[in-house]
Amino acid sequence: MRATTLLVTLLAATACNPDYVLDGVKPDGPDIGGDEEPDIAVNPLEIDFGPLAVGDGASLSEVVTITNEGEGDLHIQAITLEDPETPFEVGAIGSVLVPPGQATTFVVTFSPETAASNSGTVLVQSDDPDESVVEVLLLGDGIAPIINVSPAEFDFGTLYIGCDNQQVLTISNIGNDTLIVDGFDFNTGSTDFLFDDMFDVNGELPWTLEPGEYTEVWVDYEPLDEYQDIAYTSVFSNDPATPTAMAIQTGNGVLFGENTDVFEQPINGATDILFAVDWSCSMSDDLVNVENNFTSFVTTLAGMDADYHVAVVTADNGCFNGQENYIDSSMSEADQQSHFSTMLHGSYGANTERAFMLLEAALSSSNIGSGGCNEGFYREDATLALTGVTDEPEQSVNPYSYYVSLFQSMKSNPDDVIIHAIAGDYPTGCGSASAGTGLYEATVATGGLFLSICATDFGAHLEALAEGSAADLTSFELSDIPVPQTIVVVVDGIQVNTGWEYNEVDNAVVFETDYVPEGGSVIEIDYAMMGDCER
Repeated sequence: MRATTLLVTLLAATACNPDYVLDGVKPDGPDIGGDEEPDIAVNPLEIDFGPLAVGDGASLSEVVTITNEGEGDLHIQAITLEDPETPFEVGAIGSVLVPPGQATTFVVTFSPETAASNSGTVLVQSDDPDESVVEVLLLGDGIAPIINVSPAEFDFGTLYIGCDNQQVLTISNIGNDTLIVDGFDFNTGSTDFLFDDMFDVNGELPWTLEPGEYTEVWVDYEPLDEYQDIAYTSVFSNDPATPTAMAIQTGNGVLFGENTDVFEQPINGATDILFAVDWSCSMSDDLVNVENNFTSFVTTLAGMDADYHVAVVTADNGCFNGQENYIDSSMSEADQQSHFSTMLHGSYGANTERAFMLLEAALSSSNIGSGGCNEGFYREDATLALTGVTDEPEQSVNPYSYYVSLFQSMKSNPDDVIIHAIAGDYPTGCGSASAGTGLYEATVATGGLFLSICATDFGAHLEALAEGSAADLTSFELSDIPVPQTIVVVVDGIQVNTGWEYNEVDNAVVFETDYVPEGGSVIEIDYAMMGDCER
């Protein structure tokens, strides 16, 4: 009776607990072996792949072994990377069921794509009751150059047409291996951008940059229109991740203003021609040459249909000798020759070897003004051609530049003043004549002729002087500062694209000899005005 009661009591105590095990036997099931459990062991628990140069398909692999050291079957439930973005890869496992005392394996592969110190973790999940998750630490360094082009994007903003700005592009190696830059491509549909690879500083390609080093190139932007501009700078290198690095430049031009200057080439160019002659003893033969060949000078002027006034100054006070204050085309050639001889044989003084001072005196306001001794010679609207004749260096008290500025100040357009010289060869002199220093520099400054006083053919000299003194205007000064690339020249309604150039110093359009507009021509010069580039 007592035994029956114990059994009933045990049955009652266990009837509501299906997981309860008694001596390894469930009341309603077979024997399950309660002490036979799996025990996972993973080897290695840390893999350091070390450095690996990045390249096509470059990789390293290591085998990981999973051993079941327990007495029950081990079930591998999952093998995953904690962060799938790392450059590690887990291969397939040999078997997901590992009996006691057996092992299985899987492979971990390191395939870096760029320079970096990488780390990751493999998670091995199983039914081990004590270690459901085992971690395997992964380490590896990718070795590679990394190119960096800065700034990647740059906006020049809005610039006035004709203004320009530069932007430096810095090419850096921020990786851990040698960077080799082997080419560029500058792609733009605009002519307003200019790429400068700085070969004079950087040398010829390819360029080598060690880790941490950099070099610079430039992009220049000078808008010539009002369109939005964009350029793409591509840099080619051995960076395995970014073999082509790109930077973008943008900008926009805006017009400050437009202008049109209109000129009319005189039909008969008015020219005032003044000779300053040295009457020192050594000049006697030279003066005879000038006098005897003056007819060639007059004949050449007549052939050019020029409106000319000619005079000669020898006296310190600047007054011309004789009854006539100038020679012009209304006189016969014989009268012109006679008056020239009279002027040439005037008195002279201490300034005879000072051509600039003689010219200054002759053109003084008191002499050319109303009632002056040279009244009528000088005309405001005429070209002023000044010629010094001497066998000595110019000896005026001021430097040549002073007199060039003085004479040019008499005209609204400085190009209307031309200084010529018949003097000793520059810089060595010739015969008994010393070099015509001072006069030579003045001819260069004004575009005049410098002729040798030692020449035997003074007729050719005087013909050249006539042509150089009374020719059509070749230079047309603009009323505002232009953007040179926008200048358009139209002569008598026809656009002219050759035979002229812009002279920045004189702010003028200057025609070449064979392209000078004929008398009566209308010259229109259109251009965009230069704005304030510092705004």
